[in-house]
Amino acid sequence: MMRTVRVVFARTFGRLAPSPTAAVAVAGFLALSGGFFTRAMMRGDGGATPAAAVWALSAVPFLPILAALVTMRLIADERASGRLDLVLTAPVQERDFVLGKFLAAYAETVIALGFYLLVPLMALKMCAPALADDLTFASFLPAAFALLMQAALWCATGLLASACFRYAAAAAFASLLLMLALPHAIFWAATAWSPVLRAKVASMPFEAHVVDMATGLVSFSALAFYASLTLFALFAATRAVASKRLRGRAGRAPRAATAAVAMLAFVFACMVVAFAMRLDFSFELPMHSGGARASARTCQLLAEAHGDMRITCFLSRQAPEFRAVSRLLRGLETTARRVGGARLAVDYVDPRWELGRALDLVRAGAEEGSLVFRRGNRRITLPLRDLFPASTNVAHAVGADALFAGESVCASALQRLSLPASREVLYWTTGHGEASFDSYDPMYGLSDIARDLRRDGYSLEKLDLSSAPSVPGDCAVLVVAGAREPFARMEAARLEGWLRGGGRLLVLAAPGPNAGVGALLSDMGVKILPYTVISPRTFSGTDVVARDFAEHAITRPLAGSTVLFEAPVPLAPSAAAQAEGTSFTELVRTDEAAWGESEPATRPWTRDATTEPAGPLAIAVALERGAGVARDVALRPTRIVVVGDATFVANGALAQRANANRDVFLNSLAWLAGLDALTAPRTPGSTVATGMDRARWMRFGVAGAVVLPLVVLALGLVAAFRRGRLT
Repeated sequence: MMRTVRVVFARTFGRLAPSPTAAVAVAGFLALSGGFFTRAMMRGDGGATPAAAVWALSAVPFLPILAALVTMRLIADERASGRLDLVLTAPVQERDFVLGKFLAAYAETVIALGFYLLVPLMALKMCAPALADDLTFASFLPAAFALLMQAALWCATGLLASACFRYAAAAAFASLLLMLALPHAIFWAATAWSPVLRAKVASMPFEAHVVDMATGLVSFSALAFYASLTLFALFAATRAVASKRLRGRAGRAPRAATAAVAMLAFVFACMVVAFAMRLDFSFELPMHSGGARASARTCQLLAEAHGDMRITCFLSRQAPEFRAVSRLLRGLETTARRVGGARLAVDYVDPRWELGRALDLVRAGAEEGSLVFRRGNRRITLPLRDLFPASTNVAHAVGADALFAGESVCASALQRLSLPASREVLYWTTGHGEASFDSYDPMYGLSDIARDLRRDGYSLEKLDLSSAPSVPGDCAVLVVAGAREPFARMEAARLEGWLRGGGRLLVLAAPGPNAGVGALLSDMGVKILPYTVISPRTFSGTDVVARDFAEHAITRPLAGSTVLFEAPVPLAPSAAAQAEGTSFTELVRTDEAAWGESEPATRPWTRDATTEPAGPLAIAVALERGAGVARDVALRPTRIVVVGDATFVANGALAQRANANRDVFLNSLAWLAGLDALTAPRTPGSTVATGMDRARWMRFGVAGAVVLPLVVLALGLVAAFRRGRLT
């Protein structure tokens, strides 16, 4: 048997590998998958979906097409040329013949996936050195195994279609119907018809299986699904080849029996899959970069907290969110044990089975589908709808961006339990063109950052200094978010008196030295320069990407991160910054190639070396006055943070996930409020941060979607030419 399989495999692979059709198919697969991988990585930059999962998901739509093109001629050409009849006259079993053909097609597909693996392991690693530690062969093995399972199923299905049709084009068309059109039609029809299924099955199983396995979650039902259907397709292809021996009237009954056997085999395969889903179990692989690793902020909070904390998950185990939530809570529990400090315990209450405990939770104000955080007599209830962003598909959020958001929200709840019960009050000025924290405008509103602030325990209030006699005494930090009209003299006087008494101010500066509180800032030590920063390190061409951080409590934890500014203004120390007891720190600076443009509306931008300042330029600064004196006489020092971008944390800026803007803003507020210990980054350790600008993205896209496919195509055509296949 094995000798026959080897002979068929060698003969088939020897014809398939150097053929122009295979070269074009593999090159097309690499071009499409590489292009989609580049696009997906750009959109996922700053998210928590591992690069291995993005890599595998980018290939899922095109793997069936590759398999169809590779397998369409394997048996169809044998039938059309009459060679199949000759083979069947020899003492060759149909099973060995089909298995050899399958292994040849599968080997060609494996080679294509091997070339595709070079995109992240070579091209991406060269363009994004920040990801070098996560771009290892071992971290991509689970994702590659998931694609190999799908490739086996698609090659077997394509071989079945090739065995049923005389023409290769018809076989390819039938293969695509079986691999793409039919599964998607069944999925969409089933989810549209069944609300229960729509709630439990959030995305195509082929995509969900890849994400699960790429993030380290291996499911027995998924393994059984691919193994059963692959074996069925090979069995059906064997029966289809065997039926060619049966001709004429005498063969009608055996052919009908063969078809019936194939149908019974399909029913049996479906029963095996259903049984595996019924008895499904999963296990997690210990991966370096697959699972969600807790952020430094969460680790710090758990390490510095003391006593017992408990998280109760009040949720049915049949809910589609349960798997994601339970995995998140297990990660928090593991982190707590690893860092020491607080003793964190997690328990689960299923309202269907634990009626007594469920009734106690309801009486305490918790609703089904929520997490209850407890420490002593303090309790915080967090609905699951607030745990994940509305756009996240929680049914399959097993290690991706949903866990990013969920871990941050849980950390905020733990922080509120760790801090005193009083809430810090943040006042936001109004009346000068400022952005509002209750605005939901998708580009310029501040509702996203306001939600994060409330989760962290802050209270948000508005303040109109034109009518208020002074800044309220409970104001922890005053925020001036993009004021474009200058403050009146009376308002500036009230604000200056409050600052000199130890006030804390955060300014998102609008363009113009006198816009907002610009004049007051100059008197305090921060000067807004009349330029717009231009830098070749950019994403869109108008924004500025910065990665140069100062050694300061606000930015020290963000080393290696990326912040994004939209047309920022440069900042500099004024004469007042030289006063004794004043500390001026450039928190974020541009690279040396940047400059301050005096006429940003005039294109193209060119620097006038005589009048325009050259980089590096400060675009976020911190100022502290009276720190030494304050320690001697127990007074509160004045602290000011100025960011040279009015839209730095607007909804549109935060929607671009490839930045640490949120961390810079929240760390600034924590430092201003005196909560310096809470400035650790809240970004999980599994976050994908490429650090690439537009030029590097273009180089990566060209390398993965153009250069590699062309090299493979050239190698295939050369091999075909040398074997005399180009006629």
